[in-house]
Amino acid sequence: MKIVVITVSDRAARGEYADRSGPAIVEVLAATEPAATFETDLVPLLRHGIRMAAGESHG
Repeated sequence: MKIVVITVSDRAARGEYADRSGPAIVEVLAATEPAATFETDLVPLLRHGIRMAAGESHG
């Protein structure tokens, strides 16, 4: 199973600080789904960015 974690943050997407929530979510999910593969994406808080990330994840 592939699980995609999309984090939405303007400042993290601009590189002002590292995203910590996405990796933390992956860590929790990996403990409950050890056979899964994980992908993370970080997008700014823009509707089209979120839609694009979600659309790419389905493909």
